[in-house]
Amino acid sequence: MSGMHRPFKPSARNSRKPLAISGIAEPRLRLDNTTSRVLAVLNRDRGLDSLEALAHSLQETRPQRTLNKTAIAFDTNVLLRLGNHPRSADIVDYLGSTSFDGVVILPGQVVQEFWNNQLNAVDSMAASIKKKFDALSADISKIDESFHGFQERFNKLLDDFRGDFGYVYDEGTVRRLRIIVEFLQQKAIVPYVSRSPFAEMAVARKRTKTPPGFKDDGDGDFYVWVDLLVGLLQVQRSGTHIERVALLSQDRKPDWSREGVPHPILAAEVKALTGAAFEIWSLDQLAEQLP
Repeated sequence: MSGMHRPFKPSARNSRKPLAISGIAEPRLRLDNTTSRVLAVLNRDRGLDSLEALAHSLQETRPQRTLNKTAIAFDTNVLLRLGNHPRSADIVDYLGSTSFDGVVILPGQVVQEFWNNQLNAVDSMAASIKKKFDALSADISKIDESFHGFQERFNKLLDDFRGDFGYVYDEGTVRRLRIIVEFLQQKAIVPYVSRSPFAEMAVARKRTKTPPGFKDDGDGDFYVWVDLLVGLLQVQRSGTHIERVALLSQDRKPDWSREGVPHPILAAEVKALTGAAFEIWSLDQLAEQLP
């Protein structure tokens, strides 16, 4: 799958069944095998060993991370941060090389959310935030020595802000982002699942606080997840063997993970569908695995 960009193309066909009273044709989806398999797991029509996943998540020692036979998936919140990471070039070079024997997955929903949310911050706020940040830094540097303790605290706060949100005002972000997008075009698969069969399930999972996304108002995280699951099945269908799935994400809400440990329901769903282990990594943790 290396070097190919394969957006998911649903093969479902519509058949029409006439309504007995109105005579109006009602669309009825005939689901493809991949969609049916995902639905069966998410709807609990297929067994889910959530207790084993819970026990695994409570282990004191965490499994050693490795990039061998790993599917690397991107969440929306890491795309801009990747461009600002100290080892951004190394990460892109390695994942795009033949030395990496895994696959790269960019869930289709991530593309949409990135444009709607993350990229909008760069377009509308970059110059303004940078100007205010630089002015504030200059003012703080002029504070009298008797306020030295406050200055240190201010500088620490600004350093933290720069580390977490520096991409927002960095004028080179768009240029670096182009490089990342070009890498994804060459290396990643971009799976989509048909939305209609999952609409009611998205509502039901939110009501039952089933991860991911029950902490959010919309259903975006749910469709990121479903697109990822479909992508994993596409990878399997191509004959590529994957032993683990690593989602790159900065999301720290408990509907995804706690202290880096994935929600056991998410791990159980990946295991039931693919037999692979599921982990959530930060960009720093990914960089640590580079040879």
